[in-house]
Amino acid sequence: MPRSVGELAASSPEWRVTWTRHGQWVTAERVVIAGGRRWTIGLTPTTAGMTALVLWSDDEVAEHARGTEAQMCALAHRRAETTAHGHSP
Repeated sequence: MPRSVGELAASSPEWRVTWTRHGQWVTAERVVIAGGRRWTIGLTPTTAGMTALVLWSDDEVAEHARGTEAQMCALAHRRAETTAHGHSP
């Protein structure tokens, strides 16, 4: 189970990660098309070392969560895998 954005990106080429030139990640995003819908899973760092996860169904926010980078990367990985296999996230 990926516990960092770097591990998440290494787990699947579908993850697009934007990095600063100093090696800090800024955003991570993956799109999954399933059940006639476009699901977008996005991660971004927030204040105090937390990470935000946002799940969009087409253009509507379907879920929002905050936690540690490890927690949100694990959640993002699970959401991507379940959605890609035809299950609702």
